[in-house]
Amino acid sequence: MAEASGQPHVVVTFSPNRWSSRHFDLLIDNTGNATAYDIKVYFSPPLQNGEARRTDAKIPFEAVSVLKPGHGLRSYLSDYAPLKGKSFEVTISWLRSQSDKKREENSYNLSMADHDGVSWLGNEPAVDMTRHLKSMEKSLIQIAQGREHLKVDIYSALDRSYEKRMIARERRRWKRSQEQRQQAETQQVMTEISDADSAP
Repeated sequence: MAEASGQPHVVVTFSPNRWSSRHFDLLIDNTGNATAYDIKVYFSPPLQNGEARRTDAKIPFEAVSVLKPGHGLRSYLSDYAPLKGKSFEVTISWLRSQSDKKREENSYNLSMADHDGVSWLGNEPAVDMTRHLKSMEKSLIQIAQGREHLKVDIYSALDRSYEKRMIARERRRWKRSQEQRQQAETQQVMTEISDADSAP
């Protein structure tokens, strides 16, 4: 039972690139719970490099020396157009240890139809944050080079002194208004007492 549960299981998939949903990455993952060695990946028909890669560049992950359980590798492959509508027979083989002679194998059909009709709403937060940081970096470079100027609102000691004076003035106004109200209330009470005493 322990031997059956402790096995590598390697899969290869396509996934939209996190920077652009019309470009695709190639992923290889060990979803099992044991390390896979000497991994070989075959596609039929063979994969082709996209516009951002040289046509003679090696296809990623055709051979991977080792992949730990729960780990994977990711590489840009192609824009969507060359992959659209295609289906690939994928065959992956590996060794459970370097000393093994028998290769284990996983074969399946990988269809780009899985991605038909998929839509995206916004970007990943990490991508948006990276873009904002790049924009900030560009602005700071322009400021450092003197091409832009930074407007700064400085809160100085004079500002603090002025704020203290304003607070003290408001306190005095509040105190005077309280005293005036108290005097008015006292005067009203005295008037009522006087009127009561003079009544027949």
